[in-house]
Amino acid sequence: MHTFLFQYLPYIAGTLFICGVTYRIAAQGNTVQAYSSQFLSNDSLLKWGSNLFHVGIILVFFGHIFGLLAPEWSYDWLITNEQKRQLAIVMGSGAGLITLAGISMLTLRRFTNRNVVANSNFGDYLFVVLIFLQIVTGLMGTVETINSDLDHYMNLDRWAQGLFTFLPGASDYIADASLPHKIHILLGFLLVIIFPFTKLMHMVAIPVRYIIDFFIPRK
Repeated sequence: MHTFLFQYLPYIAGTLFICGVTYRIAAQGNTVQAYSSQFLSNDSLLKWGSNLFHVGIILVFFGHIFGLLAPEWSYDWLITNEQKRQLAIVMGSGAGLITLAGISMLTLRRFTNRNVVANSNFGDYLFVVLIFLQIVTGLMGTVETINSDLDHYMNLDRWAQGLFTFLPGASDYIADASLPHKIHILLGFLLVIIFPFTKLMHMVAIPVRYIIDFFIPRK
């Protein structure tokens, strides 16, 4: 089961993401839009929550890209692996807490604002709860990184880079990873799978549609 979840599921999730995004853009382009709940209630929870969440999630995203996918040769001339771990702890904690504050406000608003509740569906609730849990488990994983040795941290990098290079047995690197890390990873795959079928599709569809229209103008 471990091999399936951490060796094969990432490729399944990635394939479903690409196919889902392609289908939504090609076949349902006009349905891909962001139905902003700002028109329903432009309250303080939305203003603060949205700004904090978007700033935090951007920092988290690029932190994951550098933290997990940057090969050692690309940074060892500047910092050591231990310094990289400390940087990940500090910046990951800060970005995670900012994102948590934002998603907490948005989740509270989703469940308590009457106008928003009246215009929400199951998918809206599911996605916001999954993102909330993803951030919480990410912060829990950061705590595990603080309390673990360097090799535990580096094995996460080796696993992620092994997947990108199609390394057989890459899942073995995280066989002993902490439970919060494993739950965080699996929730990430679940979010990747359902992403094309949520309102957040506009984050990918609108830029891609713009590029397509720029090079292939509609007649």
